[in-house]
Amino acid sequence: MLGLATRRPRRRQTKADVPRLRAAGLELLDTGDRVVSTEVDVPVDAVSLWSTIVDNSTWSGWFDGCRSCEGQPTVWTAVGDTRRIDVRPLVVDETCIVFEPEKRWGFRLDRTNLPLASAAIEVLDLIDTSRDGEVRTTLRWTGALELGWQHRLGAGFTTQRMIDAWGRSLERLAERHS
Repeated sequence: MLGLATRRPRRRQTKADVPRLRAAGLELLDTGDRVVSTEVDVPVDAVSLWSTIVDNSTWSGWFDGCRSCEGQPTVWTAVGDTRRIDVRPLVVDETCIVFEPEKRWGFRLDRTNLPLASAAIEVLDLIDTSRDGEVRTTLRWTGALELGWQHRLGAGFTTQRMIDAWGRSLERLAERHS
């Protein structure tokens, strides 16, 4: 058959195909090539917000673009808990690296289906900003990336998408509790 190209069937990606990121900790907030953040101040107490943040089964209802989020356990209770989150087009395996109830929660990215960074962490701080009898909490998200040469070209796009997604999501999270 002259002139006809044959197409090989596309092989489904397996966990072995997905690159592993360096296991970073909170030090990446100080040493990362890119450290970005966004925050929102909301009229909701930290206790209410916390219960939704650590419950992976709720994420598809408030986190921008989240199709699924499955954790081990479903509700995170400690450093070392893990999950897989599908935020199309990105699928990420994550591990909890900081767990301070109603104050600070964070995770590192262990594996991704897209080449985002050599290492990455995300941290969410819940800061009590109540005043004059009005209950308020500032939610501050910070993301830190360590970039290899292959990640630098898309870093601006990646970090802006992260900031935008977290900004919209924190507002949705607050709306769920208003």
